Amino acid sequence: MKNLVALSISVAILLSLAACGGNTASPSAPASSGTVSSAKSAEAAGSENDEVYVFNFGTNQPATHIVAEAYQGLVDELNEQGGGRIKATAYFSEQLGNEKEMVDMVANGINDMVVAPGHSALSTYYPSLQIFDAPYVFDTPEQMLNFANGDGLDPMWDDMASTTKIRVLGTYYFGSRHLTCNDIDVKTPADLKGMKLRVIDAPISLATGRALGADPTPLAYSELYLALSQKIVDAQENPLANILSAKFYEVQNELVLTGHVLAPVAFVINEEKWQSLPDDIKAIVQTAVDHAVAKGSQLIEEAEKSQISELEGYGMKVLHPDVEAFKANAKSVIDEFSSNWNEGLYESAIATPKE
Repeated sequence: MKNLVALSISVAILLSLAACGGNTASPSAPASSGTVSSAKSAEAAGSENDEVYVFNFGTNQPATHIVAEAYQGLVDELNEQGGGRIKATAYFSEQLGNEKEMVDMVANGINDMVVAPGHSALSTYYPSLQIFDAPYVFDTPEQMLNFANGDGLDPMWDDMASTTKIRVLGTYYFGSRHLTCNDIDVKTPADLKGMKLRVIDAPISLATGRALGADPTPLAYSELYLALSQKIVDAQENPLANILSAKFYEVQNELVLTGHVLAPVAFVINEEKWQSLPDDIKAIVQTAVDHAVAKGSQLIEEAEKSQISELEGYGMKVLHPDVEAFKANAKSVIDEFSSNWNEGLYESAIATPKE
């Protein structure tokens, strides 16, 4: 009888969704998916090679989201490469909880893996990750990825794993965050004064909303469409893929190309659970994550080439604001938060090659 090691892996994309955090979704996956357990055979201890590792991935994005292909590919690769020793399943649309809930579970060793929406949810545990959600730090997706996935950041990831029990296995590009609103000719931050802008519920996101000139209002991603339609909030900010998949174009008629954050999404796993895995299983998981990182970034970058035109086709007016004016305001966010980051982190980020 095989030993069963159930390692529940939640992929919280808030992606989106990604990018956008939900605060109220409740897990609806089977009860066993939220726990980590090891069922030993009653007859014998068995060998390590008899263990079956069960990975349950969850995301707040629907299976129709463009990046879902990368998540499903990750699950499929684990099943194929595991040779019967791995059983992986993907759960979409917040079936395992919203991103904050899943990150909390990862830190507490309840769930073992999560794809965080940006790094904002992770930054509540490790403030240096605020740099990834700070406005206008990176000029290109390649610069952000070179920084996040380069060897130079390995000491930080190790320190984070040691102090928070959350290990980052890889980061991919989720898209440039832009504003949407209704009937406002946005050119500078002054045009957003008094506007209720929905943001992720994280300090760096709230500060960024203020720097953009708006009144930042934290709200669950799952509640955003209804809040926009009922004018509980006036505007929102997200990558283009989210604007399309969530159909925000149905309740917002202007797309403001601020590009204020080049949004990252990270695959993370509980450090103690990661260290408990056999080396061959670690290698399979890391390789699958590496492939998902590359695929996710590729899908988003390719899609962004046509998504603005697609949104125009849905009737959205595309606005090109004075980005330099927004960048000037954004410096206040760096000044406010950089003292909480590891020494030299900001300087290293902006010095990273852009291609």
